[in-house]
Amino acid sequence: MSDLYSNANDPFAGISMPREVSDLLRCRLSVIERSTDPLQVHLLSERAQGAIEALEVLKVLNSSELESLYLIIENASQARVKALL
Repeated sequence: MSDLYSNANDPFAGISMPREVSDLLRCRLSVIERSTDPLQVHLLSERAQGAIEALEVLKVLNSSELESLYLIIENASQARVKALL
């Protein structure tokens, strides 16, 4: 995993979750930010959202934390698509 996110730049910093979960989501986010075409961004975003859905089903996080995660992924995906176009 890259050092792209220090504590100051970590979009997940305010969300309390198991380290394995945060590592997974950071990895998913990093891959989205390095994707090379809009279709790839879409597919990777869907994959990240699927991981968040699993957290929802397992009741790992509360609804506001889950919503924050969805927004982080959505914002990163939109920013990447915009950068690619």
